[in-house]
Amino acid sequence: MNEHKTDRLVVPPDAVAQVAACLQRLMADSNASLSMVIDRSGRVIASESRDPRSGIADLGVLIAAAYSSLQEIARLLREENFQTILHEGLRERIVTETIDARWLLVVLFDEQVQVGLVRVLTRRTASTLAAILDLQQQPPKFSRQRQKQFRRAAQDTIDLIFGKDPEGPDRERT
Repeated sequence: MNEHKTDRLVVPPDAVAQVAACLQRLMADSNASLSMVIDRSGRVIASESRDPRSGIADLGVLIAAAYSSLQEIARLLREENFQTILHEGLRERIVTETIDARWLLVVLFDEQVQVGLVRVLTRRTASTLAAILDLQQQPPKFSRQRQKQFRRAAQDTIDLIFGKDPEGPDRERT
């Protein structure tokens, strides 16, 4: 799996794999035909589909645009936001659920699947995904020892670039 960049955030392959596993379970539990996580600009972080589909990236962008316009409607109505959005067609339905403020969970299903079931499962999955994706926003924590090692490695690299002996007499010990 590849890393996915989203709003200057890199979602590493192991997190993408966790997201994909959540999407697979959601699809199995709800009998949905497609599930995906997109960022607010519409970039697909991960997607799962029962059948091969083309245009998933386009679908992500269009759903994100629709979501943004509905959030503007919410603002005009003095609502904080619309957490869950349902689009119903003759054959297909789409539930979009907000994951924190940065991502959207999108679930596509047909008219034979219960809307209420999908909404409950989508909300539960969004909570799980929020925990996974929230970890990606936190900067890594370094111990003091690790900081010293990093500082020493950086200083050694600078010394090598400028031709100083890293073990020379003017070397400051950290």
